[in-house]
Amino acid sequence: MSKTKPWFEEWFDSSYYHLLYGNRDQSEANHFIKNLLEYLQPNSNDHFLDLACGKGRHALEIALNGYKTTGIDLSANSIEEAKKINNALLSFHVGDMRHIHFEDNFEYIFNLFTSFGYFETVDGQKETLRSINSQLKENGTFVLDYFNTNKVEKLIREKPNREITKDGVHFKTKKRISNQFISKEINITDGDQTRTFYEHVWRLTFNNFSELLSNAGFKIQTIFGDYELNKFNTEESERLIIIAQKL
Repeated sequence: MSKTKPWFEEWFDSSYYHLLYGNRDQSEANHFIKNLLEYLQPNSNDHFLDLACGKGRHALEIALNGYKTTGIDLSANSIEEAKKINNALLSFHVGDMRHIHFEDNFEYIFNLFTSFGYFETVDGQKETLRSINSQLKENGTFVLDYFNTNKVEKLIREKPNREITKDGVHFKTKKRISNQFISKEINITDGDQTRTFYEHVWRLTFNNFSELLSNAGFKIQTIFGDYELNKFNTEESERLIIIAQKL
């Protein structure tokens, strides 16, 4: 009997995932990267890794600013699309964030747009952070962009269910909060075909990340609450953006 794939392998490699989230804003990604680079002030020869890069919208902007950039993602379909924008400074590879192995280490590793907290057990999250630490050069910088769990849970309580139709495909989503996860059930009707996918992301707060990062050999330098890099507010900020240094 074949083992069922983890939800993220099945859902992120699905054409329905790309249809549902196809309107993600490139200009927003560009603005965020611009703000990060202005804050971080990297050297011209620094090497960046965009971890869980999707189709490469953030990685492309880093490279367009003149930095050597590598992107990896578990989704072969996403990487196939990303490779269409390869250039002299930019390359993409299929890979698992828990097992990063490159010959050259990185000055910066970015993990953006809530691309963390997917694994069933806390050991999966710890393994990911240890892997990131091992691929950073001495005093290297890790940037983690996660949703603000408190704000997300407030919004879910107000409106847990949504429906949308895109290109004739009807999506009905149901979000739920459990002790461990923020979960989404995605029910899809495509003509006479129906499919159901799931998302399960850990309910991680700043305190959780502080402990996880410390145990993985990082020191948090600063935190921000949005893509403008404004101060983080526990209840109201849209994002939790952590800048951490390898010890």
